[in-house]
Amino acid sequence: MYRLFGLLLGAFLWNATAVGQQKILVSGYITSTEDYCNGARPSDALLQELANEKPLPNKVIYIKTTMKNPKCKSGFKKITTDANGRFEINLNAGTTYYFIEEWKAKGMKVPKNTSQITWDAACIKERYNSPDYTLETSATSHHVFINYHKPCYNNPFCGSYHGPLRP
Repeated sequence: MYRLFGLLLGAFLWNATAVGQQKILVSGYITSTEDYCNGARPSDALLQELANEKPLPNKVIYIKTTMKNPKCKSGFKKITTDANGRFEINLNAGTTYYFIEEWKAKGMKVPKNTSQITWDAACIKERYNSPDYTLETSATSHHVFINYHKPCYNNPFCGSYHGPLRP
């Protein structure tokens, strides 16, 4: 009787572990867009070209399982996009993953203010602690799309620019 119970319990636990370890394929595409930052008003064609998403080759991002402790290195998975801005990775089903840029995988550093830029430390901390993309996996494959926008030098994220404008 005890032996049968032990076998049944062992089979149940093995199945529960196997389900928790089910891997799914996650494919992704990372792109970039940017603002126009030079002198006179550009043509509409140039503005449209800058607004079009372009593949980001060799972009390093990290995948984490928690955003509560940004300095914690456990659970990090480093991935690099190919020449077309694409990546594939197998992840566990039933888990929430956070995709972050490489700078967020390091310790947070607020840049020093200069004569041209004043940095907002609270804004940088909020951005540092926020994922670029959140994925809750299920038993099926997933596709991730992330676009990184590059602002002009005179309009930096979390900064106030008060220097001269370029011609």
